[in-house]
Amino acid sequence: MRAAFLRLCLTWLLLPLLLAGCASVPAPTDGWQALAPGLRYRAWSPWPGSEVQALQVDLAQVRPVLSPPTEAGQTVEAMASGQGALASVNASFFDRDFRPRGLTVSAGQPWPELLQPAPAVADPVLACALRCVILLQAPVTPEPGWQLAVSGTPWLVRDGEPRTAEDDTLCAYLCARTHPRTAVGLDASGRTLLLLLAAGRRGDVAGLTLSQTAQLLRDLGAWQAFNLDGGGSSTLLVSGSSRLPRPFNEPALRRVANALHFFPR
Repeated sequence: MRAAFLRLCLTWLLLPLLLAGCASVPAPTDGWQALAPGLRYRAWSPWPGSEVQALQVDLAQVRPVLSPPTEAGQTVEAMASGQGALASVNASFFDRDFRPRGLTVSAGQPWPELLQPAPAVADPVLACALRCVILLQAPVTPEPGWQLAVSGTPWLVRDGEPRTAEDDTLCAYLCARTHPRTAVGLDASGRTLLLLLAAGRRGDVAGLTLSQTAQLLRDLGAWQAFNLDGGGSSTLLVSGSSRLPRPFNEPALRRVANALHFFPR
């Protein structure tokens, strides 16, 4: 009887410690960190020497905006259109005058003096009206109702199939060599936008090939995806602060043609 009583007392004494131990076990995680309602962030190293970051955007809760032509030639950090944004990334390829390549629309208005792709070739485009779509061959002119359009090259994921290393051989310098990267994808439902950025030109951290970039975007759930301007242009701001490590040869943010900003709806 005395032994049973002692066991009962010991159990009550140890119970708080046992409960505290259970409470301290970390909850399962998929690597994503919530930045705001509808916006999640992830950073990881999928291969030795790689540094990758991603944004997952719920388009029902977060609104994408493309910076206007008046801000072309500024760093993403300096753009007034990004003030108060949850996050921002660089976007279009551009020429020396900061004119974007491909179909480009901000606030429902096409950009003037567009740089057109080569004849009979239409770059992929992300376009948003009431909903967002990725077209791997953009039309010559914006479709009615488009509030945002931003182009890039080349395609990364087509109908759920990522490009391969063999595809990369067709554009050896841009595709098959490792570089810092910025890329965009959309899931099959059209409700989730995915942004992937890779650091590079940092000693052992060289960057990614495009087939590697495509594989990661597909793993994250992209159904359609394409490449945006990369290299020294690759920029990720979260609440106005730079997150993506810079190339050693270009420590300051580069001036770019435009940027995608993300705001709460």
